[in-house]
Amino acid sequence: MTNRRPRPWFLVWLPALACIGVRAESPPPERHLSAPGSVSVVFVGDVMLDNGPGHAVASGRDPFAACAELLLDADFTVGNLECVLGDGGTQRLKSYTFRGADDSPRYLKRYFSALTLANNHALDFGPDGLVECLVVLEREGIPQFGGGRTLAEARRPLVLERHGLRIALLGCNGFQAEKSAAGEATPGVAPLRESDLLADIAAARKDVDAVVPVVHWGPELHPQPREADRVLARKMIDAGAAAVIGGHPHVTQTVDVHAGCPIVYSLGNFVFDYYPVDPPEWTGWVVKLTFATGRPVAMETKSVVLDAAGLPRPAGEQ
Repeated sequence: MTNRRPRPWFLVWLPALACIGVRAESPPPERHLSAPGSVSVVFVGDVMLDNGPGHAVASGRDPFAACAELLLDADFTVGNLECVLGDGGTQRLKSYTFRGADDSPRYLKRYFSALTLANNHALDFGPDGLVECLVVLEREGIPQFGGGRTLAEARRPLVLERHGLRIALLGCNGFQAEKSAAGEATPGVAPLRESDLLADIAAARKDVDAVVPVVHWGPELHPQPREADRVLARKMIDAGAAAVIGGHPHVTQTVDVHAGCPIVYSLGNFVFDYYPVDPPEWTGWVVKLTFATGRPVAMETKSVVLDAAGLPRPAGEQ
């Protein structure tokens, strides 16, 4: 069951409290934009704004603040939204269901250029819950990919453009894929079906400079990808992908390079709390890809550490 908490009444009075000496929230730093001729995209792993992170949001705390510099160190920032937004839908009977705290869109909009919905929690509150989440994102002006009111919409690439360079993002879910799959006329997410994914990569590549599939796959808590995922990742590159970004295992996995293109099998978590039997801190990756015409994709990787509340900070900082 979800542990969603109501918004504390005292948040209504924050503006008044600021007048009597309570320090107002600092604005985030400016986004670091690439020089002409290149475009950069930061990718982070699972972003879940229920439970511990949801409590932080409901208390008026920015869950991303400690990693603001990392998130804004690119032209675009992309994450996997591992919860639904809004109040729509009916909770499904499953082990874990996640609904973001009411004020979540405020913080997501502050840092994220786009979110993938292609994961196994997009339908935690059924098709109506997903549609409400889409409405919230549309209202806030936060682009999404991998989810939709129909299968065609869920499979549609999202194109990021800067300096005349166009980067297409495709999202798909391979974990219990058919349970959350969109239909021809029903809401859901793009399922990981190999032939469809490879066809979508090849089709998107005709119109853009680079294609990056963001794939939700693999067993949880495994430090290495399955051989089948390695094979499929190489097929994605051969079909025209410039890089592959993966998630779902909740831990980081290895990185491969195929035909000069990086494959990150799992970024791990970015904002996500844990349970009493888990370690007190977990590590996730922030990956920055830089694209330039006629050059291989450049990749930088930095680590973050998640505390017991599920909030990240750059590794090495207290």
